[in-house]
Amino acid sequence: MGMVNMSSKRPLVEKLREELSRRFIGNDEALSALLLNLLHRKSTTLIRAPRGTGKSTLMLLILKGLFGDDFVVISGASEVKRGEVVGRLHIPSLEKRGVEKVLWAKFVQAQGKGIDEVNRLNPYTTANVYHLMQFGEVWAYGQKYTVEDYTLLATENPSDATTFVQPPPFYDRFDITIYLNSLTVSQKFALQELNNNYGHDLVRSMPQVIGTEDLMEIRREVEETDVEPELIGFINTLIRDFQVCVRGKEHSNVPLPVLCEGCHFTRFVCSRVKEPPSERATLILLQLAKAKKWLEGKVEENDIVEMAKWVLIHRMSFLNPEKPLKEIGELLEREKERMFERESRKQWFILNELYSNFSPGLYRTAKEIAAEDNVFAEELFFLEEKWVKEGKISREETLKVGLGIE
Repeated sequence: MGMVNMSSKRPLVEKLREELSRRFIGNDEALSALLLNLLHRKSTTLIRAPRGTGKSTLMLLILKGLFGDDFVVISGASEVKRGEVVGRLHIPSLEKRGVEKVLWAKFVQAQGKGIDEVNRLNPYTTANVYHLMQFGEVWAYGQKYTVEDYTLLATENPSDATTFVQPPPFYDRFDITIYLNSLTVSQKFALQELNNNYGHDLVRSMPQVIGTEDLMEIRREVEETDVEPELIGFINTLIRDFQVCVRGKEHSNVPLPVLCEGCHFTRFVCSRVKEPPSERATLILLQLAKAKKWLEGKVEENDIVEMAKWVLIHRMSFLNPEKPLKEIGELLEREKERMFERESRKQWFILNELYSNFSPGLYRTAKEIAAEDNVFAEELFFLEEKWVKEGKISREETLKVGLGIE
């Protein structure tokens, strides 16, 4: 894809990467995804990993690298009160003048926000944080505080016996979720060397690399970065592959795999995805594509597939949920093959031709392709409805009838 002029702010991001790599061992792929995600407005990242893998350390290193000491972390493991997260009443104002003045919490005011052990937050606190992430505002005592740009990082140990199960819409508000692996033997030695060098000052020694104004400028430049229409089409198609179901899974109470019985498309991604991703996945993947192009000068289809792992992993539930990283990895590998087949068949060109003008010969070709591609089939269904009304084809000829969907 096309190159882009390098920004004068790019070295700051590379410096942040260097300072992190001096203090955090391993998980390079996850760290790269996290760094990219920091480059767009209202960035939210969930760090998932077992105990002792450095989740909290990584969260603090990032916050220090962006905000120095000017950030706020709340802990789900402690009893977080409303006043700490949202705000509390200023009692003297109420007593003297009868005025309900709200003292807004540092957590909502700070541009750098951290939540340790998000899986232990009580439902009330979760609801407040969710509202902040969804609408960019918080309410207390009938008053509203609007939150402008911010960076929020949270940690979670999914294998913990948690007090509360957080609802899927809450996780959907996180742009990406990265998984950290435990260290190999050689990495353990490297970590011991780090501890010898820094001791207890590992986090404290982390400098503020990117100032607030620089971060705002970077995010403005990323927002204004253009991504080629073909790549936007690729993103839309990729996410649709994980959403589509010709049998209406979104509005059906029939569970998988029962819903898939007898379906023509059982070998596709749809048969392994119980809950499809929301449309936010498309928006976030586009933001990451812009960030990648801004930082490295180009972004390609393979980059999109790699980044999709972190965007999709927490937004879907799988038929086989035991190994989510393995499952998403296999499905994305299958997607690469599928995208190559689509390119080889020139199927989007054929569809565009049919949108412009009905042709019996092209329609026959399109039906053959659609039998191998449910997203393409979905588009053809719409065209068929139009052609039936116009009398160009009969309902009996349609692909829907041929596949037994109608």
